[in-house]
Amino acid sequence: MLYRKYLKMHLKSSFQYRKNMAFVALNQILILVGEVLAVYLLFTQFETVAGWTFYESLLMMGVVYVTYNFTECFARGYDEFPKLIQSGELDRLLIRPVGIHYQIFGSRVEFVKLTRVFIGLIISVIALVNMQIDWNVWKVLVLIATYLCGTVVVYGLFVLSAGISIYTVENLEFLNIFTNGSKELAFYPINIYAKWLTKFFTFVIPVACFNYLPLSFIMDTGSVPMWLCGIAPLLGMLFVIPCVLFFNFSLRKYKSTGT
Repeated sequence: MLYRKYLKMHLKSSFQYRKNMAFVALNQILILVGEVLAVYLLFTQFETVAGWTFYESLLMMGVVYVTYNFTECFARGYDEFPKLIQSGELDRLLIRPVGIHYQIFGSRVEFVKLTRVFIGLIISVIALVNMQIDWNVWKVLVLIATYLCGTVVVYGLFVLSAGISIYTVENLEFLNIFTNGSKELAFYPINIYAKWLTKFFTFVIPVACFNYLPLSFIMDTGSVPMWLCGIAPLLGMLFVIPCVLFFNFSLRKYKSTGT
């Protein structure tokens, strides 16, 4: 399988500089510890935030860490798509008898991001152990779907950003509002923000579909109907469809940079 060869190549490349990889992983762990500590200090001053306790918010952070970093690990090529355009490498990819998405996935893999994924899973487990949840089959399925939805939505954001860069020949800084910005926003319950912001990150960029809504279903809280909270991850994953269609449409409009 070609993609397996891509993975082996990137893994071998990463371990060529093991000390550097270890230091980068340690740096990322310290950053995550700092972010969790910041949330903990917040809850030392306030028992709840919009009705959410520390461990409930910690679960939310765990979901964010897993989904964002897993996507960044394997779909980093979309985030650096403008470099392929600027260097002329995209022209070479387009004439190969292999799908463009397949090649973008294989162009950049950052295995060090899996450190954050692992820490995110640990944080999620710690939060779940300290929460009083009446588990059933549906809640387990919704929890799994929450992680899947988050991964798909973040992937859609990367694809959308890559599609826009075809017209701008560079990655515009304002797009970080939707990628990195949505990550910071997802650390906390979506209902604490202004209504227009809540609606935007629910119906336009469906962050709430792997943030507030499915976790409300799991914890039996919130004012939104439980059935809607339960299917929110499935609805959120539909976001990737227009993103991919936009990227494919934009790629047909691509003109060589002439490099």
